[in-house]
Amino acid sequence: MKNVTHQLIERASGNVLRLMLNDKSLISETGKSGKLRTTEKAFSGLEDARKNFYKKEWEALKKGFVLHNDHAKIGEPLLHIYIGGGYTGCLSFQQTPKGIYVYKNGEGVDYLALIDALGNVLGQVALPCQLVNNVEYRAATDSLIMDLDHLIFEYRIGNNSFANLGNKEARLTSFLSVSKDLTAFATNGNIYMVDNQNNVLQTIHYDFEMISGTIPFCGQLSNDGKLLEFHNKVGEIQIIDTSNGRTIQKIVTDFQMAVQMAFANNNELLVVREQYGTWGMRYFDLVRHEEIKMDSLDIPEYTKEVRTFCFNDDRSKLVLVQQTNAYVFDFKAKTLLHSFEIEHTVKTCNIKFTGEKLGVRSDYGCFSLYHV
Repeated sequence: MKNVTHQLIERASGNVLRLMLNDKSLISETGKSGKLRTTEKAFSGLEDARKNFYKKEWEALKKGFVLHNDHAKIGEPLLHIYIGGGYTGCLSFQQTPKGIYVYKNGEGVDYLALIDALGNVLGQVALPCQLVNNVEYRAATDSLIMDLDHLIFEYRIGNNSFANLGNKEARLTSFLSVSKDLTAFATNGNIYMVDNQNNVLQTIHYDFEMISGTIPFCGQLSNDGKLLEFHNKVGEIQIIDTSNGRTIQKIVTDFQMAVQMAFANNNELLVVREQYGTWGMRYFDLVRHEEIKMDSLDIPEYTKEVRTFCFNDDRSKLVLVQQTNAYVFDFKAKTLLHSFEIEHTVKTCNIKFTGEKLGVRSDYGCFSLYHV
């Protein structure tokens, strides 16, 4: 990256900051549009110039400037906005028709900041508990279903109200997953499957085990809500029929802990991100009952470790993140489309598609949208 230009604006004042990285030189233009003051500084090397480019941009973001670029090329940011710090394991966000709700850690109270795709802050919602492990949108009720430190809450957007769906003190395990007509969540030693009015349709008791201070535990509904994948034992995943709560298939193999899972190919493929063991991606054919290799979906680096992954809605794109780099694959053709660096990230981030844009909430306090 020898040449790049980012333009930021502070909407309250109308001030503009245009940063241009030109080989080893950093050019800054500041002031009102049409009356910009230009400064230029040369550095000894490209890497020094690059670091100062992002340092200056980050300083501006923290002061309230926003990057917004509708003409971003593939792999470039359409939006950067400073949200504030968040716990490493709680970098949640969710798109809704009202805008994008992004988790924000506060002093004693945590919030969901509501922003639009232009980076305008539309408001914020104070939360009844801290630590937003996950948040998903349920369109049928225009509500957010949230895992707040292992307690499951529903937030009704229209009347700004909360309801505790678990109704008990939280334990050490939880997950939540929302499909069109079914919501599944685990808390208090039970998996609950509820309809859009929160009527309990199925209840499944579970146990969990502690392995060297870590608990293997995760669950995910298929897009159509017909199947639930559930993992609470090392080397084992259950496929559950949500219509009756029965386990219809078990995957037992040599993997360690599944920390992310997703169905693909019309529920015929299970995609798993493994913690420990390979630290990478595993793929299981649910029709032939066997693990399959997909070498063409490997990250083209020496190590195949994956920090997080996500699909778009129709499962045509798969994004894998390694350290601070994103790799975008055509999942149907099983080919790598492109890769790019995720900006303003220290070690980790959470990713999720918002339409066909990739949303990123970083551990550095930034929320971004990328053109992928």
